[in-house]
Amino acid sequence: MTEPESVREAARAVDVDESLKERAMDEAPVGITISDPSLPDNPLVYVNDAYERLTGYSREEVIGRNCRLLQGPDTREEPVAEMRRAIDAGERVSVELRNYRKDGTEFWNRVEVAPIYEDGAVTNYVGFQTDVTRRVLAERAARERAHGLRDERATLARVLDRVNGLLGDVTTALVQATTREGLQRAVCRRVSSGDSYAFAWIGEYDYASEAVKPAVAVAGDGTELTDFEVSLGDDDPAVRAVETDTVQVVDASTGGGLPGVALPSRFESMAVVPLTYHDSTYGVLCICATTEAFDDHERVVLRAIGRATATGINAVESHRRVETDERTELTYDLSSATWFVTDLAAAADCDLEYVGAERTDGSLTLLFDASAFDGDPGGLADEVDGVRASSLVADHSNGTLLAFEVLDSSLVAALAERGVDVDAIEATPDDAELVLDAPGDADPRSLTDVVEDRCPGAELAAIQEHASPPSSERAALASVADDLTERQRVVLKRAYAAGFFDSTRDVSGAELADSMGLSPSTFHQHRRAALRKLVGAAIECDDLDDTLT
Repeated sequence: MTEPESVREAARAVDVDESLKERAMDEAPVGITISDPSLPDNPLVYVNDAYERLTGYSREEVIGRNCRLLQGPDTREEPVAEMRRAIDAGERVSVELRNYRKDGTEFWNRVEVAPIYEDGAVTNYVGFQTDVTRRVLAERAARERAHGLRDERATLARVLDRVNGLLGDVTTALVQATTREGLQRAVCRRVSSGDSYAFAWIGEYDYASEAVKPAVAVAGDGTELTDFEVSLGDDDPAVRAVETDTVQVVDASTGGGLPGVALPSRFESMAVVPLTYHDSTYGVLCICATTEAFDDHERVVLRAIGRATATGINAVESHRRVETDERTELTYDLSSATWFVTDLAAAADCDLEYVGAERTDGSLTLLFDASAFDGDPGGLADEVDGVRASSLVADHSNGTLLAFEVLDSSLVAALAERGVDVDAIEATPDDAELVLDAPGDADPRSLTDVVEDRCPGAELAAIQEHASPPSSERAALASVADDLTERQRVVLKRAYAAGFFDSTRDVSGAELADSMGLSPSTFHQHRRAALRKLVGAAIECDDLDDTLT
């Protein structure tokens, strides 16, 4: 006999006494119970230590009671009935059911019951209880996630169907539109004609007043409202949409009605979509619905429509500006601003009026006419930050022409880099005003950011569009300007600003030359060369030739 076989034979011969078996059951990691069906109600006659730990009941509390003591209000009847049927039939059974510990806490219990037979009759039932709460909850969470994903996919599919139709129709309207008004009307008509939305309006954003002004409104039946009015407060969703560049949603039930909108009470919710293209804000698209709509998916759709609409507005406006050659005039109130020009007016105790700018040898010089100035111009640079040097150019009939060399990071330099001209700067010791001439496609908000960055406290007071000079005239002027040297441009600008070309000349060429650090002969050499180029360009101009012939 081999050694393993001898070991097995020895093991079979061992008589395991009852105390060992009981200790083994007590040390088992799962709950073990034994019931006696010969007694009334098949009570428990044994429970192990693990059962006590699992249920919170002691042996003394459960011996003599039926195992149903672990059931509670949310224990399902089906597994209980299945277990009862198997016990009545003397069969094995395994079920999972919700049980309750002594302290009332719930747990999921896998109960396995097996009959013990002796002489063909059931003498006892042995039960095994295992806490499967973690697995049951994990499986439930997995099922809920699966159901949620299915619902999410179904919702997304519906949204995508709407997106394809709505965005497609809006895009078609954008492509066909030739004016901003027509574009906005077409978008409102398409958005409000669907099943989900009943009313749409577009408000245009006014940069000067930082307000949203209604432009077009269309009801669900296609009727355009010409007398539509909106009252917007500081905390209105339309204003928030512009400021945050995000879709704002308001429900009538939570807000006590839709703010700013004098509409029938049947409208339950409103979404406000910003119309932004890069740095340009054109306004908002407001959509009203008869239900509490506009979930996260809806907002994605509307955001896409807002971007597409803003892109279309930008294209139409850009085309219009090219056709009409428009430019934009922006006026800023500097009364409360911190800027070196207002400081100069206060230091000089006079009014200053901007004449022009000169750039020579990498330095930027601003020219101002000063009225009633009788101080030392050279000392102004020491009193005002941002000014490198100051000097008197000439006295003339309208006052005194002063020159201020400023830092390259000045506001005028920053605006010039963006193609923006300074039309006017007027400053007194108490207030000041800045007027800019910008390309028609310039964004007022980004220009205002530049002004406020270098001139804290500046406020945009007005915006006005105007036509540029005819393209042929502008091209001729640009050609002459490009042909002039830097020094020739500076000489002409300073001579013009000082009134040198006026019929009653108050300043001589020698004085101007001295203000520029040039000899009189060099000054006049540059002046004559520049004038010759100007006259030659004028003679060659087709418009002038037609006039002469």
